[in-house]
Amino acid sequence: MKAIGRIAFALWALSVTIPTAAEADGGDDIKNCYQVRGEARYGALAYKHIVIVSNRCDITLECEVWTDVDPTPRQRLTVGPNSEAEVIIRNNSPARAFKAFGECKKQ
Repeated sequence: MKAIGRIAFALWALSVTIPTAAEADGGDDIKNCYQVRGEARYGALAYKHIVIVSNRCDITLECEVWTDVDPTPRQRLTVGPNSEAEVIIRNNSPARAFKAFGECKKQ
């Protein structure tokens, strides 16, 4: 019975110390690096829907962004270390309200 307890403990200890693939890639850590927000800018009697990605880390990010108004096609965006980048998703909209979404990965 003691041997089973030791084996169970060893397996548990091993599972705690080996990083998962997402952790090795920085999966959850990357989400802490960036923020995605939307901005509607008025001009020429319509709104431009712009998605802005802010990168707070010292790595370059490759991002895909979209909105609830235009979920496809997703726009690709590269954001340098400690900087911001933006892309126009819709150029001529009568509405200013939309939600921005995005996913980023290390380049």
